[in-house]
Amino acid sequence: MTESSNCFDIIAIGAGPGGAGAAIHALENGYSVCLIEKATLEPKGRYKACGGAMDWKLVEKLAYPEDKIERVVETLELHHLDGENYTKKGKGAVVWRSVFDKFLVDQLKDQGGIIKENEAVVDLKRQGENYTVFTPKGKYQGKYILAADGVTSPTLKQLKWPRIASEDIIITITEERKVTNQKITQWLGKDSLHLFFSVKQLSQLGYGWLFPKNQELTVGWGNQLSRVKHAKQEFKKLHKLPLVRTMVQEAPLTRFKAHLIPVGIRSQIYHENVYAIGDAGGFVDPISGKGIPYALQSGQIAIKTIKKCEQKDLLEKQSHYYEATLEKAFLEMLKKKQVAREKIYENDQSLKQFLALWESYRSSEIIRRDLMKNI
Repeated sequence: MTESSNCFDIIAIGAGPGGAGAAIHALENGYSVCLIEKATLEPKGRYKACGGAMDWKLVEKLAYPEDKIERVVETLELHHLDGENYTKKGKGAVVWRSVFDKFLVDQLKDQGGIIKENEAVVDLKRQGENYTVFTPKGKYQGKYILAADGVTSPTLKQLKWPRIASEDIIITITEERKVTNQKITQWLGKDSLHLFFSVKQLSQLGYGWLFPKNQELTVGWGNQLSRVKHAKQEFKKLHKLPLVRTMVQEAPLTRFKAHLIPVGIRSQIYHENVYAIGDAGGFVDPISGKGIPYALQSGQIAIKTIKKCEQKDLLEKQSHYYEATLEKAFLEMLKKKQVAREKIYENDQSLKQFLALWESYRSSEIIRRDLMKNI
């Protein structure tokens, strides 16, 4: 297909890690690609309500520039409101998601990718072997569609795909506050992130967090959507904690935003050349809420699936290859974590037992080695 006629091999919808990462991978594999994003991509990108914590291995894998890292961290401090505290060692980074996403989009642009920003998808129709994507500014044709537009995915909604169930969705509330690095170091430590847990007092199926950046602090809270009646009131419980109250005092609020993230896999993740990517597929760790690595990985797997099925003339096998590869890469573990999550949050005693294990083991290792069997 020729780009000049607004026709592409692949159209990726959503300029987050899943969409932008997949678009880059598509270009590298010889496909013409168009990335469509509903927001305006400002010099530092568009704001995304996200703590922005990343494993250092991912930073190295992406060669993410040090000058775009807000803070290098070495420990994760896990606080249970009953008074128990746990420390988990491990190097990581805290980034602004706006800057991180823009980094990927700029890579795509540098490689010649076509980017349509400030264009929300208003309709999508299949015509023969291709899809036509309609925005207020134009229409674009593509053989394959990568839906990377979040847990509520307007793209998949237009195609009448099944929604992710409310019990598999977490509602989060995020504040961004101006805080001096001196105050951060004094109260939080210069290289620590802080998580807060309590089934009875804070969140039945979630936690609160303080993620320091450079001269700013992300304050967040999350809980299962179906269990929340008044999210803002529930969020205020976090503010009552002594450490949180100290940090937000005289710390100007710059952002306040609610956001939804999935903790369960969408029942349908592929159909007729359309792939669900990242949050749109429900590819998020149900225990930690980590989603960036799975968004990037699912986008790459989608492109590998397309290429493999085209080369072998097995386009009717796309669903099988995509799901089987995802299953082997991470879906099997995410599903096991979804089951384990219910047991972990059954009560505060089981939650504290998990935190004690998490102090020394990765959550996937706890599940794989069945270390929770005595919980």
